[in-house]
Amino acid sequence: MDYLSSINWLGIGYALALIIIGFTVAKRVSRLAERSVNKRFSKHQAVLARRLVFYVLIFIFAFSALQQLGFKLTVLLGAAGVFTVALSFASQTAASNLVSGIFLIFECPFKVGDTIKIKDTVGTVESMDLLSTQIQTPDNMRVRIPNETVVKSEIINMSYFKIRRIDLVIGVSYDSNIDLVKKILLDIADKHADVLGDPAPQVIINTFADSAIEIKFMTWAATKHLAAVRNQLNDEIKKQFDTNQIEMPFPQMTLHRAS
Repeated sequence: MDYLSSINWLGIGYALALIIIGFTVAKRVSRLAERSVNKRFSKHQAVLARRLVFYVLIFIFAFSALQQLGFKLTVLLGAAGVFTVALSFASQTAASNLVSGIFLIFECPFKVGDTIKIKDTVGTVESMDLLSTQIQTPDNMRVRIPNETVVKSEIINMSYFKIRRIDLVIGVSYDSNIDLVKKILLDIADKHADVLGDPAPQVIINTFADSAIEIKFMTWAATKHLAAVRNQLNDEIKKQFDTNQIEMPFPQMTLHRAS
């Protein structure tokens, strides 16, 4: 009973109340901050603003709660400073990723939802945190790339522009009527609902190969429809070439007998 009476129950009550109130306030204020930032900046920056506001408020209320339990603020700040210095020496890689993450926030080479290519990885950006960037690949795998690697690598943002060009290289036999081939391809582009008229589609002779004349078929489409339009064009080209008896030769391989 003497031990129970010596406990600062009032301080514990105040501390618990501060933690509960702090969590509620931090959650609501951080959401308001996210909405405000989202109106002027990107979704990614809005998410970071929400997290920053949330953790700052939680930190403030947690310190206040510890004070109610009898901890001195100066001692806590000193311990936090020593811990931060020790952590920075122990995890230089994390510090490098943190700095790189801050650079990515201000430079903003891509945003959440963009399709990007970093080295050999292609996918949609799921999140951009302070230490890493999360990417979802087309075959539904999540790839975590450290921000330091992202900053040092060449970044190809495939979603930056609203429209992109589709280049299809088609081989036809030397006996083919090239004017007819061009007409068929332009007709296919003209009849496709998602192929843009401006910029206009183009058909040119790309090169004269050993077994075929390579025709380059260039069309423009909205970036979000790009993959579907490419597949549909390929299907329609095969059908129209078969109907008009335009031969597409197989690639030829030259085999050399070892002496």
